[in-house]
Amino acid sequence: MTKRWIPAAAVATAAVLACVGGAWGYHVGRTGAVGVALPKTSDPHVLAACANLVKALPAEVEGGHLRGAAGPDAHAEQRAAAWGAPATVLRCGVSEPAAIVVGGPDYTPLSNQYVGIGDSTGTYQVNWLIEDHGDSVTFTTTDRAVYVEITVPYDGAAEKQNASNILVDLAPTIVKTVPTRSGRFVSDQDQSQQ
Repeated sequence: MTKRWIPAAAVATAAVLACVGGAWGYHVGRTGAVGVALPKTSDPHVLAACANLVKALPAEVEGGHLRGAAGPDAHAEQRAAAWGAPATVLRCGVSEPAAIVVGGPDYTPLSNQYVGIGDSTGTYQVNWLIEDHGDSVTFTTTDRAVYVEITVPYDGAAEKQNASNILVDLAPTIVKTVPTRSGRFVSDQDQSQQ
């Protein structure tokens, strides 16, 4: 048997990661929070927009009660939320979807599906990219300064058809808390029209 030398730093890093993973799993199990993976960010604009969004989210959406989020990201509770079980998950400050990155290897302009969904007045309209995964659908904002992603699980054609109902419920909150790419909120538009 050949003995291999493993640097002490590697052993210490593995131990720390195991402790963090264990604590994260313990928190998820004790609180009912949903484990959420998020891309790392330290951008203060992204963190502020996401924290404002998560604070303003409704306690219930489509019959599912709001659940917390936990994960290895230090800001998971301020950047993500979930409703119901199986969980519909909102993640804020995600990367631009590969399907819409012009010139990228996964750019698919001819097959992308988009929808504009909001309230009946059109004041709280949000534009979404739709990505169907077979047992869930992911909606990602395309008109906001910070990307917001909502993944809705479904089981069957009827549930798939109803998956977008959550977007109607959440559009007003997103419009009021996450600025458009031009940096405007709905309140800015309302004031400029007066």
